[in-house]
Amino acid sequence: MIETDRLLLRPFTAEDLDLIEKIYCDADTMWYVPAGTLTPEQAEEHLKRVVNAWEERPQKDYELAVITKEDGEKIGRCHIQRNFDTDTAMIGWFLVKEARGKGYATEITKRLIDCCFEDLQVPRINALCNPANTDSSHVLEKCGFALYGLYEKKMRYDRNGVITWEDEAEYELLREEHS
Repeated sequence: MIETDRLLLRPFTAEDLDLIEKIYCDADTMWYVPAGTLTPEQAEEHLKRVVNAWEERPQKDYELAVITKEDGEKIGRCHIQRNFDTDTAMIGWFLVKEARGKGYATEITKRLIDCCFEDLQVPRINALCNPANTDSSHVLEKCGFALYGLYEKKMRYDRNGVITWEDEAEYELLREEHS
């Protein structure tokens, strides 16, 4: 369990299908995700993979449910993905619509940065983002990330059967740049 001032970040359990569906089956929440929305059946399979990833050794995927301390509401998910080949970590998050604009993404990102540098001891963290997703770009920059690369038409997006090729921004934060 990881804590922030207002949140608990904990491993997903089999009882979190409601949260997975609320995130991954919602077209608005998944708008900036290349794979698009999941069906309820796909969401159930995703939850099984997420729960099982905590048993893998060495562990490389840390997917966490985001819960408010105040009322125990499930408001999102965040993750750290460890790459042992490059000794780096990638972070990311999704918040349900009702939780956006309240500073939670910044709070989550700062805590994930601490986990990556202090607990996992990686020298570099990266994050990927559709450049049109200005809210996420802003959070990353506010937390010290710098734009590392902008790749034109890199990602294939499927939005309800409509296929587009869109840009992808890669952000990075090096340990020595983190204050």
